[in-house]
Amino acid sequence: MKTRRRNLSGNDLTTTRRNTRSKTLENGRDNSLPFPVDLFMEIFSRLPVKSIATCRCVSKTWSSVLRRQDFTELFLSRSRTLPKLLLAYQKDGDLFFFSAPQPQNPDENSSPVVATYRMKLSFDAYFRNGAFGINGLDHGLVGLSGRTHSVICNPSTGQSLPFTRAKTRSMSLFGYDPIDKQVKVLSMWGAKFSGLLNVVAEEYQVLTLGTENPSWRTIDCGCILSYYSQHVRQKCINGVLHYLSTDMSTETTVLVCFDVRSEKFSFVKVKTVILTMVNYNGKLGFLLSGESGYVYERSTSVNLWVLEDTDKQEWSERTFVLPALWEDIVGSVRLGFVGMTRTNEIVMRPLGLPGRPFHLIYFNIERNTVVRVSIRGMDVSEYDHVHIFLDHVENVKLL
Repeated sequence: MKTRRRNLSGNDLTTTRRNTRSKTLENGRDNSLPFPVDLFMEIFSRLPVKSIATCRCVSKTWSSVLRRQDFTELFLSRSRTLPKLLLAYQKDGDLFFFSAPQPQNPDENSSPVVATYRMKLSFDAYFRNGAFGINGLDHGLVGLSGRTHSVICNPSTGQSLPFTRAKTRSMSLFGYDPIDKQVKVLSMWGAKFSGLLNVVAEEYQVLTLGTENPSWRTIDCGCILSYYSQHVRQKCINGVLHYLSTDMSTETTVLVCFDVRSEKFSFVKVKTVILTMVNYNGKLGFLLSGESGYVYERSTSVNLWVLEDTDKQEWSERTFVLPALWEDIVGSVRLGFVGMTRTNEIVMRPLGLPGRPFHLIYFNIERNTVVRVSIRGMDVSEYDHVHIFLDHVENVKLL
């Protein structure tokens, strides 16, 4: 599929769209379709993304129906029943996207999963120094942010949407509003440094993607915060974008909760170091092993902190003891957390193991089992340059 790009820049961003809405009769049947629209969408929602792309080219009527928001939502609901692994391999100025079936409750007899190539993004065009942050959204899109540019891409359709920010040297975060079905970009800008790499945020701006005339608008945070200039850890859950900052008045780490729909901020005190954020049954959680963000062959447990109530700032801690066969399965290796699946399996990855087959470690906290899952189909020479996203869903929405 050809990559379709639209450039968005500055405060005044304009897009052009073609109105291809088809004429629909009162009984819900399009005058050029042999059966009702609802049945048409039900049938086509079962097709692969590439087949849907082909069908959009059949006629204006088919294209109009297959671009409808209710068709996109129907396709997404089916995709969520078959979540995938999304893998982005960074090599020589390019980012190669692959997807693979996500193992469901794997055991020692599980077969290796095979990754399929999806698209390539040449990030050198936007991130000349090679430094960027990458984050997956919960409806199949991926956001990348550098010092001057940001990019939204859809690995399912092979499309990318680059845009420049209103101000350079800013940091962009991505959130999704599940009620209005909108992706928003939160940009933080500052000229003053606090310490070596922390920037004091002086201005906050928001951009809503997918609107007729998208433009940056300034909002008030209500607090003086600083952020890490290289990459900000973030997690968007149920329309709330979570990320870490430092409260300059107390010089303590705070969890910022940005409501994507209302564009309001709230803040939660953090009791310990936050490294890997996860979605734990619809609540924000983060993973540790002891006080470390890494797991070793000698580790004995994994800790899960969960934000139970944002308003009351209540946290809970759960400790999961690793099984006796842990050391035999993982070997002499350092592991990093990838995240947690919807079925509450903690997924880890080996770090710094060039030349060995690429694999992930699945820790089932309910059955207390550990399984190694091999991933084939990727020519990976540097493990640390692979970005991994769990519970990825395919999305047919065009950017």
